[in-house]
Amino acid sequence: MESTKGSEWRRWELHIHTPDTQKNDNFTGSSSEEKWEKYYQDISTYIGSGDDPLKAVAVIAITDYLSIDNYKKVIADNKLPKSVKLVLPNVEMRIQPIANDSPINIHFIFNPDIISSIDSRFFSKINFRYSSTTFSASHSELIRLGKTIDSTLEDSAAYKKGIEQFVPSFDKIQEIFLNDRELRDNTIIFVSNSSTDGVSGAVNHSDYLDGFQGDSQLKAFRQSIYKFVDGIFSATPSDIKYFLGKKSNCSVEAVVKECGSLKPCVHGSDAHKNEEIFEPDQQKYCWIKADPTFNGLKQILYEPEERVKISQTLPDYKAEYYVIDKVEFIDKDFQDAPINFNENLTCIIGGKSTGKSILLHNLANAIDPLQVKEKEEKSSSINKNIQNIFVTWKDGKKDEPRKIVYIPQTYLNRLSDAKESTTEIDRIIQDIVWIDAKAKSTYTSMLQSIKDYKSTLNMSILGLIENHKEINSVKEDKKEIGDQEAIKAQIEKLSSRKDILSNELDLSKYDLDLYEKTVFEISTLKEQILLLKNDLAFLEEIDSLVEKRKLNYSFSSDTKNLIDITMNKAIEAADAVWESSKHTILTNISTGLNEKENRQNELFEIRDSLKSKIQDNKVITEISNNIQQENDKLKKLKMLEEKEKSLVEKENKYINDISLCIEKFKKFHTEYAETVNSKPEFRSSDLEFSVCVPFKKEAFLDKISKLLDNRSIIFKETISIDEFTEAQYSQDFLKDIICKILNDQLQPKKGNNKESVIRDICDDWFEIKYNVQMDNDTIDVMSPGKKALVLLKLLIDLADSKCPILIDQPEDDLDNRSVFKDLIPFIKKKKKDRQIIIVTHNANVVLGADAEEVIVANQQGSNVPNKKFRFEYRSGAIENNMPVYTDDGTIEQGILNSRGIQQHICDILEGGESAFELRKNKYHI
Repeated sequence: MESTKGSEWRRWELHIHTPDTQKNDNFTGSSSEEKWEKYYQDISTYIGSGDDPLKAVAVIAITDYLSIDNYKKVIADNKLPKSVKLVLPNVEMRIQPIANDSPINIHFIFNPDIISSIDSRFFSKINFRYSSTTFSASHSELIRLGKTIDSTLEDSAAYKKGIEQFVPSFDKIQEIFLNDRELRDNTIIFVSNSSTDGVSGAVNHSDYLDGFQGDSQLKAFRQSIYKFVDGIFSATPSDIKYFLGKKSNCSVEAVVKECGSLKPCVHGSDAHKNEEIFEPDQQKYCWIKADPTFNGLKQILYEPEERVKISQTLPDYKAEYYVIDKVEFIDKDFQDAPINFNENLTCIIGGKSTGKSILLHNLANAIDPLQVKEKEEKSSSINKNIQNIFVTWKDGKKDEPRKIVYIPQTYLNRLSDAKESTTEIDRIIQDIVWIDAKAKSTYTSMLQSIKDYKSTLNMSILGLIENHKEINSVKEDKKEIGDQEAIKAQIEKLSSRKDILSNELDLSKYDLDLYEKTVFEISTLKEQILLLKNDLAFLEEIDSLVEKRKLNYSFSSDTKNLIDITMNKAIEAADAVWESSKHTILTNISTGLNEKENRQNELFEIRDSLKSKIQDNKVITEISNNIQQENDKLKKLKMLEEKEKSLVEKENKYINDISLCIEKFKKFHTEYAETVNSKPEFRSSDLEFSVCVPFKKEAFLDKISKLLDNRSIIFKETISIDEFTEAQYSQDFLKDIICKILNDQLQPKKGNNKESVIRDICDDWFEIKYNVQMDNDTIDVMSPGKKALVLLKLLIDLADSKCPILIDQPEDDLDNRSVFKDLIPFIKKKKKDRQIIIVTHNANVVLGADAEEVIVANQQGSNVPNKKFRFEYRSGAIENNMPVYTDDGTIEQGILNSRGIQQHICDILEGGESAFELRKNKYHI
C-alpha cells in the first residue's frame, strides 16, 4: 500500500550481511539453518511492533561480496516483519587502485525490478585477469578462479577463494555502466570509507581531496571514483560536511568540481554477527526521508542534505500538537476517505476548479474561522464552505481550535496595497517584534505612561482653563473697585478736608492719625487672627503628610511586595516625624495667635478712648469712614493685584508644563523605539526590523483646521498649513497657540470650546512606525513582488509559534525571479520548523522546495473521471511513479489512480518535466 503522507523519515539499513555471507560469517548458530532462524528472530525482536521509529527499520539492503544469493533467499523466505517495506540487493566488492594502495570497497545497490538480469548484465560483464587468464564475476567463473589459485579446493571453498581474490580494475567497472545506460539508471553506487574486514584505507574520504598532499596520480584516481559514484558510505562528520560543501575551506563549487556533484553520506551496521544487527557504532543510524522504494532512495542523490541524516534520533522533530494529521469531509461531493498531511511540506496541485483552494479554505475554516473570514474579506476570496468537515491533529485531538497562519489567494498583494497610516503590515511586524518579552513589556509601559500622562495633562488643561477664568474674574473685580491712582487721590483729598475740620474743632492731628492707624491695624489683625485660627483647625485634622506613590510599571508580585514594605516603612517614619513636629507647629501658631489677640485688645482700648471724641463730630466721622472705605478699596486692590500676579505666574507654569507634552509624548515613544532598535536579533536575519517615531503632521494639521477658525489673519500668521514642517511643531509653537486661544485671538469653531481645543491640539501626535528592510530596500520602496515576499516571510515568522502555515498560490503575488530565488529557499528552510500546506500551480515550488507530499486534486469531468465522488484527492511523494493497483493487480479506477504522482506533476504543472531535470542536476556539473 502506498504512503498517503508522502516522504517521511524512516530508518534505512543499507549495509547488513546475513548468515552464509561470503566473508566473516560470525552469526550465531551451529548450522546454516539455525543461523538463519536466529537471524530472523533477532530482526523481529529488534523491530518489535514497528511503532518505535528508532527500531522500525523500513528498508534493508542485504549485502554480500560479489553475490545476490542471500538477497534472493531473504526474498524467498519472506520472514521479515511487515514493517520492513523494502529489501534491496547490495553487492559489495573491492576495486584495484593504482600503485600499492589498499583496495577500495565499493557498493552497488540495484533496483529489485532488474534483479533477474543482474547476472548477465553485471556479474558476467566484470573482468579480472589472474595469471594471464581473464575471469568474470559469475558464480561458475569465481569457482574457476578459486581452483586456478588452488586446484585442491572444493567448489564452495573455491567460490570463496575466487571472491576473495577478485579485485577488478575501476575502468572495467566504468565500462560496464557506460555501455548499459539502463543498468546505470537502476543502480546506486556508493564508495565505502571503512569496513570491518579492513579492505579500505584508513584515511577519511575528505582528507584525500581536502588539502591532500600525497601522490597526485592517486588523487586523480580517487577523484575519478568520486565522480563515478552516487554517494559515500560514511558517518564521519568531516566527510558529511565535505561532500555537502559545508566544510569551512571547501565551497559547494569546489566539491562539485572535484567530485562531479554533492554526495549524500549513508551508513549501516555492516553486521557480521547477531549483536550488530541494525546497531552501528555509537548508534549512528541512517535516516532517509522518502518512500520506501528504490526511486525513494534515488531522492538522496537530488537532495543530499535534506533527504538523509546520520543521527541517534528521529530528525526534524515537531511537537505533535503543531501538526495537522488529516481532514475528513462528510459531504456527498467529496471523497469519504481522509486526506492525510505530511508534517513538513505538502503541496496541493491540480487543474483549474479541481478543488485545491476548496480543500485548503475548508481546512483553515474548520480550525480558525475568524481568521479565514477576516483575511478572505481583505483578499476578496470566495470559496465554498463545507459544513461537515473534521480535522484531526497528530496528537489525536479532533476539531480543536488551534493557532494557524492562513494566507488566501492575492492576500499578500492586497496587504501591500493598503494605504492606511497604520496598516496590517505594521501589526504583523509588531507581533514579530513582540516575540521579545522586553520589547513587549516596554511597549506596555509606553502605553501606560501615555495614559497616565494624558490624565495628568488633562488635569493641567482643566486647571489652566479654571485659572484663566479666575484671572478674568480678578480683572473684573479690579475694574469694579477702580483705578489705584484715583483711589489714592481721593484718600488724599478726604484727608486734607478732615485736617481742616479737625483744626476747626480743636482735634489734634495726632489723635486723628492715631485713631485711623488703630482702626486700620485692627482690621488687619482681624484677618490675620482668622487665618491663624483656620490654620490651627486644619492642622489638627492632619494625621500624615505622606501618601503612597502610584507606580506606572507592572512589577512582579515579589518585587511589588518589597516596594510596598519599603513604602510602608517610609510612611511610618515620616508619620513619626510629623507627630513630634506637629505639637511644636501648633504651639508656635497658638503663641502667635495669642500675641495678635492681645495686641488687638490693646488697640480696642486705644480706639475706644478716641472713638467718643471723634464720633461726636458726625462730619469728621463720616470723612473718617470714607477714608477707611477708600483704604479698604486700596488694600483690596493690592490683594487683587497680588492674586492676579500669582494667577498669571500659575498660568505661565500651566502653559509651560502643557507645552512640554511634545517632548513627553515623543520620549515615551522613543524609549520603546530604542529598546527595539538596540536588539541585535532584529538585524541578524535577511529581514531587518526597526522602529521610528514620526510626527503625524497631516493628522495634526487636519485636526487643527477643524478646531479653529482658519479664516482669521491671526490663524494664518500663527500657522501656515501648506508650509508647516515637523520642526515648527515645538514647545514655543504650542505656547503661542495656547496663549492666543486663551486670549480669544484664535477662535474655536462652533461645537468646540477652549478646553476641548487645547486638549485636542495637545494630544499625542506621534506614532510608532515599524520598518522592515531586505537587501537594503525598505518595504515602502520595494517592488510589488518583493513586498509580497517580505509580507509572506513576516506572516510565516509571526510570533514564536511553530503552528502550521496554510498558503494558497503565493506565486500569484510574486514575480518569477522571486519565486525561484527567494520563495523556494524560504519554504525549504521553514518546513523544517513548521508544517506548511500550500496550494500551487508552479512546478518549481513543488520540486525546488522538495515537497514531502503532493496532493493531486481532481473534479469529475468527462475527460478526467473520478472513481466515485465529484471531488477526489490522491496523496503521495514526489518519487511516487506508480499507478494505484487493486488487490488483483489491475489499475484502480479514476484519473488520479491511473499514473504516479510524478506523472501528475508533469501533466498538471507547467514546466514539470524541466523542473524534474533541474532538481536532478542542480548539485552536478
